[in-house]
Amino acid sequence: MSAESFPPATFPVSDKSGQSAVTGFIDTITHIPGQGWHLAGWARDTSGRNAVVTVAVLWHGEPVAEGPAIAFREDLVVPGQADGCHAFEFLIPEATAPATSPAAFDVVTLPDRTPLARSADQPRIKPVSLRSSVDVIGRDRVAGWVRDDGAPESRLGIVVTVDGALVRRVLANKLRADLRDNGFGDGRYGFDLPLAPPLSADTDHTVAVICAETGEDLPGSPFHFAATRRFNETFRQHVRQTLSGLTSGAHREQALQFLSAELTGLRRQQGRDDARLLATELHREARRSGGKEVGPTSDRILFIDDRAPDPTRDAGSCALLSHMQAARALGYDVCFIASVIDATRASARELEKLGITCFHPPTWPDVEMLLRAQAGSFDAIYFHRLSNASRYLSLARHYIPGARLISGVADLAYLRIERQAMIEGRPELRILAGQERVREHMATWASHAVITHSSVEATLLGRAVPTAHIHVVPWHIPEKPAPLPFPDRHGIAFVAHYGHAPNLDAAKWLSEDIFPLIREEFPEAELLLIGSAMPDVIVRMGDLPGIRVLGHVSDLTGLLRTVRVTIAPLRFGAGIKSKVLESWAAGLPCVATPMAVEGLELPPALSGCVASSAEALAALTVMLCRDRAKAEAVSEAGFDYVRSHLNADVVRTSLGRALGTLSHDRAADR
Repeated sequence: MSAESFPPATFPVSDKSGQSAVTGFIDTITHIPGQGWHLAGWARDTSGRNAVVTVAVLWHGEPVAEGPAIAFREDLVVPGQADGCHAFEFLIPEATAPATSPAAFDVVTLPDRTPLARSADQPRIKPVSLRSSVDVIGRDRVAGWVRDDGAPESRLGIVVTVDGALVRRVLANKLRADLRDNGFGDGRYGFDLPLAPPLSADTDHTVAVICAETGEDLPGSPFHFAATRRFNETFRQHVRQTLSGLTSGAHREQALQFLSAELTGLRRQQGRDDARLLATELHREARRSGGKEVGPTSDRILFIDDRAPDPTRDAGSCALLSHMQAARALGYDVCFIASVIDATRASARELEKLGITCFHPPTWPDVEMLLRAQAGSFDAIYFHRLSNASRYLSLARHYIPGARLISGVADLAYLRIERQAMIEGRPELRILAGQERVREHMATWASHAVITHSSVEATLLGRAVPTAHIHVVPWHIPEKPAPLPFPDRHGIAFVAHYGHAPNLDAAKWLSEDIFPLIREEFPEAELLLIGSAMPDVIVRMGDLPGIRVLGHVSDLTGLLRTVRVTIAPLRFGAGIKSKVLESWAAGLPCVATPMAVEGLELPPALSGCVASSAEALAALTVMLCRDRAKAEAVSEAGFDYVRSHLNADVVRTSLGRALGTLSHDRAADR
């Protein structure tokens, strides 16, 4: 066999203290036609422990063979120090490492991946007229270009070591348009290597960028990174004093420009960390090269809503949290950002307890900045409420064109406003409803999929936008503790968020028209008004006979165990009503208007508790307060409905179809 040529030793072999712990060489790298590559050499532990050294063969940075250096060679015997059993020999098949150049191979010691030097008595490869540059050198990335001016059609390899250990090796063949445009051949001489994990900022590091064919350091290599100063109060005070000492407008402008640039850089760096770009790049690079899989990265989904969800505030929050948890169950890495009211640290912590990443100021002050900084890093974006879809669909398409865009309809605003206009006789609301209709239909048309909770609203949207992909996805209603025995319970409860116009109207109708009829038949009846955002008009209802205004209740579940029935007398609105579902989940019967149960397919036991007039609603309420058998039958039917239609499995399956992860490929419908 004829020996191939390769460059001389370039890499030190040392322990953490800098003193030699392993010595050895790669003595031969020979290509055997029809068989593969023969590699031989030796490695010996010189620490005095007589430990066996394990070596691995890397081809373009990928491991292709591994084994202990234990073969005997007489020339390795050192009387009193080494018994000569320190040699290794490998034959790498052609199929594993196609014939290119011996420069494609490295042999490293394990587990620290320290490269063995190539024997100094081997002849060099043909001369290389090296021209190169390292354009980016950081704790998380190395980029630049390298070219052989004598053979511009060839491609050279790049080796990166950190503190003497080999961490990356690639062929410098990425397109650099700037090189091509300036006459450097086809421009494919670039390299861009992410360092994963990034270098620690707490310790010193030395990074070497080396041409694999020649063993030469590229300009500036090795690069030294000193441990950075911690961001402490002393540093803050220094910055404050420096800035406060600026006396001229020109100097202040320069300072603002500097701080703005640094802020952009910090945000870009944080964006790379938040988006896991390093892991994603490594994963994609491994897939492209056909090398060893580095482990898949989870698909990422971003949820956008007006404010951080709070399940004690409104039904929309409950639905959003349920869908975020379902997305996590489907394997997504779930993120959230508020579009109107910034998430507080407390609300961010609550989401993080659920495994959800919450983006918030000062790093991420608004949605657009997040989309721009993390361009291309989300696989799906869920806009909760069509108002958010209207604002951000175009931006999402621009910055993240490959993402699946989902619009979540809490309720159809145009439908709710249109019905409010009819009930209150307000023609100006009809104009607003028409404007909302156009916006919502446009958002539906522009989305890859639309999620609604109501089958009625799904039908309406489907008729208006026939090309839309609409999915009915409920939200999970957890089972509540069973209520107290019937004789131990008293009162009628109306639970609502009173900042919502339909609920305010329902409370007025209930207190002024319905409850007086209940009191006529059932004088001991008591009405409890419960919920958040109560205006003064609701608070004053506590002066009416039999009405108690409780406001926000921290332990709503415990309170509901003590009442006999709930009531939902909505005259207008849209979407599915959480107050009804929560009552059934608590094991309570609920008297409701058709509007309050719109979009729900109810069994007879539950549909029998639905009425339109004040007289019928009052009669049903009195009956359920007095008739224990009837009340318990309705309670059981409601509990069964929630358990079968609103469980976590149903939500996960329905959401999976909307996201394209179940039933059909995610790329469908795009």
